[in-house]
Amino acid sequence: MKKVLIVEDSKTTSDAMKILLEYYKYNVVQCFDSRTAVMQARKHKPGIILLDFMMPGMSGKEVLESLKADPELKDIPVILLTAKTDALKWNKELSKCDKFMTKPFDNKELMAEVKRLYKG
Repeated sequence: MKKVLIVEDSKTTSDAMKILLEYYKYNVVQCFDSRTAVMQARKHKPGIILLDFMMPGMSGKEVLESLKADPELKDIPVILLTAKTDALKWNKELSKCDKFMTKPFDNKELMAEVKRLYKG
């Protein structure tokens, strides 16, 4: 089964993405704590990661850097999601992700990107 890891501190947003992904037959693992995101990625070996950029504690930027620095995880595609509309100025950080999307996201656009980028 196709597996997706959602790293999102908002349970409401994470649950909405989970419902959408499960509708399209993806197995979803939710992670609400950025500090355990890399561990969860190692444990579950997802085909894609949906990562919130603005999280308490360890930021999405730090999680992304950790994922891309790990030889076991570096090839997993990452869609970076943020509610900050001025985030496009973070070109260096965005270049490390496979796709950048702002929230609220369009469900069809999100699913098109998940399907396009999924590795499994």
